[in-house]
Amino acid sequence: MNKKLLTTILIAFVFSISPIFVFAQDRDLEKGQHHFEKKEYSLAIPFLKEYIQNHNDKSVKRNLIYCYSETNQEDKALMLVKRMVNASNAEAIDYLNYASLLKKTHKYSEAKEWYIKYSKLNPYNEIVLQHIQACNLITEITDDSLYIAKPININTAQTDYATSLYKDGLVIVSGRPNKYSKQINKESRDCYFNLYYTKKLGSKYSIPKLLSEDLCTKYHEGSASFSSNEEFIYFTRNKGTVDVNGQDQLNIYMSRHSKGEWDKPELFQYAGDDYSTGHPSISKNGKLLFFISNMPGGYGGSDIYYCRKQGFTWGPPINLGPSVNTSGDEMFPYICEDGFLYFASNGHIGLGGLDIFKTTFEKNHWKYPVNIGFPFNSPKDDFAYMYDFKNKVGYFSSNRNGNDDVFEFKKNIAKLNTLRGVVSKIGSNKPIDSVAIFLVDRNIVLDKTYNNPDGSFKFNIFKDRKYSLIIQKKGFKTKRVLYFPQNLSKNKNIQIRLEESPWANIKAFVKNQFSSTPIQDAKVEVVNKTYKLSTSCMTDENGNFSMDVDTGNYYNLIVSKPGYFTTVLTNYTYDEIQSVDLIQTKGNQTIELRTSTFPNEGWLLKEITKGELNNVIEILNHNPDILIEIRASTKVDRGNRKNKELCLKRATEAMNYLISQGIPANRIEKKVIGFNTRSASLVVKLVDSF
Repeated sequence: MNKKLLTTILIAFVFSISPIFVFAQDRDLEKGQHHFEKKEYSLAIPFLKEYIQNHNDKSVKRNLIYCYSETNQEDKALMLVKRMVNASNAEAIDYLNYASLLKKTHKYSEAKEWYIKYSKLNPYNEIVLQHIQACNLITEITDDSLYIAKPININTAQTDYATSLYKDGLVIVSGRPNKYSKQINKESRDCYFNLYYTKKLGSKYSIPKLLSEDLCTKYHEGSASFSSNEEFIYFTRNKGTVDVNGQDQLNIYMSRHSKGEWDKPELFQYAGDDYSTGHPSISKNGKLLFFISNMPGGYGGSDIYYCRKQGFTWGPPINLGPSVNTSGDEMFPYICEDGFLYFASNGHIGLGGLDIFKTTFEKNHWKYPVNIGFPFNSPKDDFAYMYDFKNKVGYFSSNRNGNDDVFEFKKNIAKLNTLRGVVSKIGSNKPIDSVAIFLVDRNIVLDKTYNNPDGSFKFNIFKDRKYSLIIQKKGFKTKRVLYFPQNLSKNKNIQIRLEESPWANIKAFVKNQFSSTPIQDAKVEVVNKTYKLSTSCMTDENGNFSMDVDTGNYYNLIVSKPGYFTTVLTNYTYDEIQSVDLIQTKGNQTIELRTSTFPNEGWLLKEITKGELNNVIEILNHNPDILIEIRASTKVDRGNRKNKELCLKRATEAMNYLISQGIPANRIEKKVIGFNTRSASLVVKLVDSF
């Protein structure tokens, strides 16, 4: 993958790259290491290979293995690392390198063996445990050719990858030569990256042109996203500096298109001096901005964050949490029109390198990501997914052919079929119309339709693939039907019969908790826990809402409105009339949750304190945009220094407990109060922003 300088945070490879002290007489080693450090791996190979003929230096061998792997010579890499793991002085890192190469070359059962050997020596390495799980599950991801993918005609020998849809074409990032950039890599011939525009012309694409000279600098410009009206661009730019690990630091910039030109780019407000931000993706409604960062408080590597639009500015960055982010790298987020967030990761279960995954914010939380499989993912790096709904064509990028290229994909028409069915009343052939029918694949709702007056419906589906249908109509019992490919050949239409069953009515009153005044236009989401379906409505001017639901199912109610904390009622009893309280937030207004006190000299949490912190966790899980501030104080004055030390321990203990329960560290701020006779020992405050 040739975009390491641009992709904000350099991917953390498992190969050990140890510093090598070079002596004047070791010319081979000196030359080999020089090329290696400049990432000119094919040029480094002959010198490193010559050196290890007469030197048993494991660090140099590992560097040579890395060079082989980066130049698509996995067979040579495997031969060398296999000799190392079978040697009497083999180290844990060699087991890991061998396992990773075996996995990369599709030898999953052998890879699992060596991952297990490594994990016995390093039992707390979560990524390795995920790789073991990947080897168990990898066979479930099959290449069934449901989509056809091919490289597009504008790819070069340099780095090229697509980054956004724009004006009936694509904006790509490329390392091709131009007058603004000098060459930075002799091997790949990459120049500093810039943004280019190419227009789709039938099945081909026009010769890419610089998107704008106004956006070019002597360093890298990269991954970009446009507002829906295409008047604003958010893009990644290299700072021209590196951090303590030698990684290039990037930031997000924003520019407005005015009078045919792009304004001078402005720095994103949450850019930092000690961390990177990049890969922006703005939602179609302009209210959410997703990006990646290695800012403090994440889960390791680069994590995905989002900011919510607040007037003319952006709210604070919110980490998507442990269901999405891993101790590896999550990169290239893309918020799609279909509501899914697509991204690349080397920390989740995958086929090798970066794989493309998708997740969605559903029922007030981010769901565990799904690997989207072939042909999008391969043993190499695959990333930068996007889809054009207007033209029914999508794009992703990959280095499966040697260097980063842009690929186009479409549905394979030969694999498509039509699922037809008829819904009627049980015990009768009388059709039922206006029935809601959901097409589901692996618990993900792919499509929804209502049937016709004659009871008929249809979906376009892939052949030879299993689906389920959820059928729902007021006055009938909700039903799930499993669809198997052979059903289509046996019957022209799937016959579905529904049983009549009375529905219940959920109704309640939503009010302000403190003033008891009704809240109008609050969103009430009713979640059917049995079928994992949700329906929503809005409260009227009196704060009332009413909804009919199928009896015999369990429901959660999620009640929300901007300016209020979200309230979630679990296992709601639909035959009771209740009121729902919402707590209003204004600016930095806070809600205090006082926990139990500590022993005089103590800072460890009591069980009762953990219980109250669990209530905080529930609120944070229901309100992913809310941050908290932990304020610690002591009622006994031991002197300023000791007071602060004790308070810091208490606040840190509470913070660590919250983090252990899945709350991202960047949603928590500690504040030491010191001696305060009127305050509890620990106060947790919910705040809109820091």
